[in-house]
Formats: sequence, C-alpha cells, structure tokens
Amino acid sequence: MSKFRPYHPKLHRAVKRYSAIQYVIVLGIMLFLSFNMHSLPMHHQLIAVITVVVMCIQNGFILLRARVALAVEGPRLLIFPLLWVAAGMGIAALVYSVFSFAALMVLVNAVRHKNHRPPLHLANEPENLA
Repeated sequence: MSKFRPYHPKLHRAVKRYSAIQYVIVLGIMLFLSFNMHSLPMHHQLIAVITVVVMCIQNGFILLRARVALAVEGPRLLIFPLLWVAAGMGIAALVYSVFSFAALMVLVNAVRHKNHRPPLHLANEPENLA
C-alpha cells in the first residue's frame, strides 16, 4: 500500500457539466423504464437497458479521461437516439433525442476546451488506471 498513488484527473468544468447531464439522462431513462416496465414490449426494454449500460460505461471513460471516450461518445450520441426512433418508442424517443442533441452541444464545448487526455507517456502513467 505504500506505493499506492490516488488517481484524480483534473477535469474542466465543461466536462463535469457534461458528465452530470449524462447522469441525469441515465436517471430519466431508468425512471422511464421502471414506470413503464409492464407496458413496454421486450425489445423496447432491451434497447433502454442497453442504452443505460453503455451510457454508464461511457461516462466512466469520460471521467477517467480515457482516449477512447471522445472517439466513441459522438457516434453514441447519434446512434442511440436513432435506435430509439427506429424502434418506435414514441415521445420517449423524441425526449431522449432532444437531450442527446443538447449533450452533443455540451460535448462540443468540452472538446473545444481541450479536455481530452494527452498521448500516453508510459513512464509517467500509473500502473493501474482501472
């Protein structure tokens, strides 16, 4: 334990704001899913659950400032709302699409402030990032 160094990456306020927006969206999807569990068809339930799992994993990558986070986040914000619309989830798909578009605008602001992680320098990196 004497070699343990805490890993606390410095995050810009825009990244923290983006992460908070993602958690609010996840909470909204989880509430939607829990209140409509019995009335939703199985494929709508599956789409909502996959969306929540992927969003939580992706938000963890963002908070860790992983290099893959920015490369995957933009397409995720475009693909999942389209999946909801294509599945015919109605008003929920529209609301999710609007919030995803707003999150995409906040993401653009966060990237503009150069919050991505610098290239890996193996000599300076902690041994275990996960």
